[in-house]
Amino acid sequence: MKTPLLFSFAIIAVCVSCGPRPIPDEYRLRFPASPALRQEILGESCWRLEYYDSKGNFRQKEIDTGNKSVITINVLQEWPSAILAWPYWPEKSLAAGLFFPAGALFPLDAAGETITLSWEAGAEAYFYRELEKAQEFNTGTNRVPKYFDWIRFRPLLRENANFELRADPWLADWKDIAERTVRSGFRQSYVRSEEVNTIDIIIPRDGPWISASPFRAPQFWAADEEQTLFIPARGDIFVCPGGKLSVSVQTSLWMPFPQYAAVVDN
Repeated sequence: MKTPLLFSFAIIAVCVSCGPRPIPDEYRLRFPASPALRQEILGESCWRLEYYDSKGNFRQKEIDTGNKSVITINVLQEWPSAILAWPYWPEKSLAAGLFFPAGALFPLDAAGETITLSWEAGAEAYFYRELEKAQEFNTGTNRVPKYFDWIRFRPLLRENANFELRADPWLADWKDIAERTVRSGFRQSYVRSEEVNTIDIIIPRDGPWISASPFRAPQFWAADEEQTLFIPARGDIFVCPGGKLSVSVQTSLWMPFPQYAAVVDN
């Protein structure tokens, strides 16, 4: 039987200073394309960018739909750091944080003067932030994200994790994985799908329906049909052309988009 793989914490050498090329003062960000059906239903997103600048200060930057092709940032280069980009749609009252983020790990996703954000790296960058939060409550340990072996972690998640998590890494409970890792070191066995509960609901509108994850397949539920949903403890959201359905293990809440809010549902 194969034993669980134990990753040690190790510094990734940031070799941007090696060789004849100068270290870029700023990096241009390349954003990922939205999943096709998300783009069709919601249109172009705005982005809330979160990162550490070259002095180690945490920064947030709001990016509207029209200027994302020209965004540049200066980024912390002394050790590996995470960049998160949360999509949101203010005209539909879909705030940043409802949909899972894209992201990047520096320097893994840097090439020349460009940092490429991806949906795959979004979960990895999010895990980086959860490690930071967990370490704040365990100050006696040196298990901090800048020492984590991100080079070995990436293929573990993308190639060696169970099929469910390879298909959709947001099925994992990254907060729990981070807390376990900071307490006792990282083990491959920690990376598993989150437990879910079932809830029966009546679908309020015709689909198609998309979820918060860019990896999950759309659902083509029809209005007034009953569906059994598998919901994590934190809850879930689903969006159709007419509005947002928030679901938890206790209840569900249907909210039409603003342009449909005046329409009375029968």
